[in-house]
Amino acid sequence: MVGKEQFMAKAKMEKLQGSKLARQALERTARLINAYGARLTGTPSCTATAKELHDELKAYTDRAELESFKLHPGAFLGWIKLLVLFYPVAVLFLWIDLPLFGLLVAASGLGIMVMEFFLYKEIIDRLYPSATGVNVYGVIEPAGPVEHTIIFSGHHDSARVFNFFTNKPSLYILRIGSGLGFYIALFVIALTRVFWGDLFSVSLPHNALFLVGTIILTLGLPFVGHLWFFASKEGTPGAGDNLISSSIAVELARYFSVSKSHGNPLRRTRLILASFDGEEAGLRGARAFFNRHRHEFQNQSVWNFNVDCPYYAKDLFFLTSDINGSVKLSQKMATECVGIAHSMGYDAFSQPIAFLTGGTDAAEAAKIGVEAVTLMAMPWGNKERAAVYHTPDDVPSAIDPVAVEETLSIAIRFIEKVDQNELQ
Repeated sequence: MVGKEQFMAKAKMEKLQGSKLARQALERTARLINAYGARLTGTPSCTATAKELHDELKAYTDRAELESFKLHPGAFLGWIKLLVLFYPVAVLFLWIDLPLFGLLVAASGLGIMVMEFFLYKEIIDRLYPSATGVNVYGVIEPAGPVEHTIIFSGHHDSARVFNFFTNKPSLYILRIGSGLGFYIALFVIALTRVFWGDLFSVSLPHNALFLVGTIILTLGLPFVGHLWFFASKEGTPGAGDNLISSSIAVELARYFSVSKSHGNPLRRTRLILASFDGEEAGLRGARAFFNRHRHEFQNQSVWNFNVDCPYYAKDLFFLTSDINGSVKLSQKMATECVGIAHSMGYDAFSQPIAFLTGGTDAAEAAKIGVEAVTLMAMPWGNKERAAVYHTPDDVPSAIDPVAVEETLSIAIRFIEKVDQNELQ
């Protein structure tokens, strides 16, 4: 009975502490948004936010760093407008009976889309203006030799407002599906005309089958053209996506700093609390960080506990794949984190990322061999997302404080288990 009472008392203390840390994280998020507003990567507001996070991390860590990197923010969504420009050109080539040129134009657009969005490759980046992003991180060293490194990460840049999420969001799938559908149909018809046109006795445009197809593609111009307005030039407040996670990183630094000062340091685990820039521009900040520091992660176990969009406690889960399914994350780590959540009485599960839903910073850690997962807490699929996601309504009040508390508690328990060599 005494053991049960001690367990219950410890659980109560953990809950009270988690609640306090969560409140502080939300207060910091609100303060930074009030001070700087939207934080598109490469803008002064984003850089100023990184510097404030650095100053706070510096107070709780053994060292804190700001690291700049170059990126081309316009490229990540730039493929959308390229498709809109390529489409009428390719259709025109079909009308004047130059299907090979139409096929080349259509294939170029699809190739750029696959590389830039499906795989997050930097295929057209240098065609766009460059900017400077700023990553920030703090390091807490263990009392003994380093056996493990845990990188807890979020991102402080905010997304551009997605107009399709703010204007009749119920039509999102129809708008995207029809626009991309017509573009794919363009490719298929052009491909058919080039390689199988000789099966028909009369060539385009006189052949009725291809004529009808070209007419339909022409009627699709407004549907493809509407994609031009997919994203606004304006940024969101970015509270839940994802400044709150950067603020959680500061609270974790505070927590483990206080533990260290009270004679209970991490024994064998180096803890890195990171906030990346450029996530909304194709994970460019995380890519710069992990490529720059990969040599430091040799001869030890390395884990990346990434957090993105922790809005609603009831929807908390861990990703087991990333970047539209093209990158595998750590099923082992996800299973461990789900088990930790359940042991604390929280609902949680793991799942692969849905195709066409993008990617998270954990992918860049996984690419260099780091065990990585992303904790999310929102409905995540093509049919359902948080109502405030990538909209002007992504403000601190949209975040469930319980989701922040649970995220902090799971992260703390995971870090402690790694340090105590308790992972299965």
